[in-house]
Amino acid sequence: MQAIERTFGVLRAVAAGEGTVGVSEVARATGLAKSTCSRILASLDDLGMVERVDEAGRYVIGAGLVALAGSGTTPASLREVARPELLDLADRLGETAGLAVRDGRDGLYVDQVPAPGHVQVTDWTGHRIPLHAIAAGQALMGGWDDGEVADYAADGLEALTPRTVTTLVGLRQRVGEVRRTGVSWTVGEFAEEITGVAAAIPGPDGGPVGSLTVYGPGFRFPGDADTCAIEQVVRDAAARVGARLGA
Repeated sequence: MQAIERTFGVLRAVAAGEGTVGVSEVARATGLAKSTCSRILASLDDLGMVERVDEAGRYVIGAGLVALAGSGTTPASLREVARPELLDLADRLGETAGLAVRDGRDGLYVDQVPAPGHVQVTDWTGHRIPLHAIAAGQALMGGWDDGEVADYAADGLEALTPRTVTTLVGLRQRVGEVRRTGVSWTVGEFAEEITGVAAAIPGPDGGPVGSLTVYGPGFRFPGDADTCAIEQVVRDAAARVGARLGA
């Protein structure tokens, strides 16, 4: 019984975190030793109940637990489910495709498929970037209520480039656009030369569990392409991932 209680305590600690949580945070929340938490988390990761998202040993609730709580579909990691869609997005749109999850005030890139061709963007896998500065983060914010948006802005909106949204009014406009269209575009807001588009992946409870994003050099993306068609491709891909997770 004690082992079961410890395991559920660890799961509750991961679920209560804003985005990813580390072993130390789980240990503080549960009162268990770090070694015990590390061992339980590793076992839960093997079962798909949590997912380790970086080499630093930070975790999110796994797609297996999401599916178990939702439709009962076969457990699989978010990255495993999203990977085919990333490959398809990179192939169809000719640019880099990525998967991001929320980590507190940041978006954490957990997977990336490079664009075909020679001109590539940086591999952002494992990097954390403020939510308001990237399309992937703004897409996640589309599921927030107005109070959550205001609370986020109250802690300050760091300007990474001259184009980064830095006011509550501006952020509300962006979030409103995401709610209306289901996608977010950023142009030179994290890096001046990068343009990105993203759509949130819906979870079984309707809230976002991550986002799919496509980004590339602004001199070629989106170029003369039909942006409405691009948006539809990204939205559809995110919806398919959500459906496989039981949304």
